[in-house]
Amino acid sequence: MTFPSFLFQPTSGDKIELLATKIISQYQPEVLTGNAAFDVNRFVDTKLEDMTGVTPIYTNDLPPEIFGLTDSAENRLEIQAALAEDPFSVNFFRSTLAHETGHCIMHVPQLRTIKRNQVFRQAKGDDSIQLYRKDNIPVYCNPEWQAWRFAGALLMPEKPLRMMIMDGVSQSDIAEYLAVNISFLKVRLKALKMQN
Repeated sequence: MTFPSFLFQPTSGDKIELLATKIISQYQPEVLTGNAAFDVNRFVDTKLEDMTGVTPIYTNDLPPEIFGLTDSAENRLEIQAALAEDPFSVNFFRSTLAHETGHCIMHVPQLRTIKRNQVFRQAKGDDSIQLYRKDNIPVYCNPEWQAWRFAGALLMPEKPLRMMIMDGVSQSDIAEYLAVNISFLKVRLKALKMQN
């Protein structure tokens, strides 16, 4: 594994939360009142390219173990078409789109500024892909941590999530309502210190 000299801009969880909340309030504000789940599919298909210059593409050309990637050189977000079409993987598909959207919004502009290219890849079952060893980079500089934090904030905004927890809604019902995997919900609750 190589360790590039470039480190991504340090970004706190709070700053990532604000970024995701701004996007939600601009494109689908009813999500912030708990009246809908964020439609990440529609956002990627209709808004992402105008916002970032990154074109979303559904393809069958990715290797079988890669479900999504963001390529800063080619300005494209590629999603495995089979994943998009699999009715049993809707939640994973949504989290993949949200994660790659995080790369498009937060990392592609940084890479353009320094005229550097990078490809971010996501494989199923790997919610913690590391481009660097954890002990070699602070978590808040790790683009994968940043993209996952963004995905969690976009699909599970803090305010409605807290309301559901306070109302006694079960984790399985919350996950179903927000169309996320229960494991992703648990990571999100832990990040927000709503669960040990």
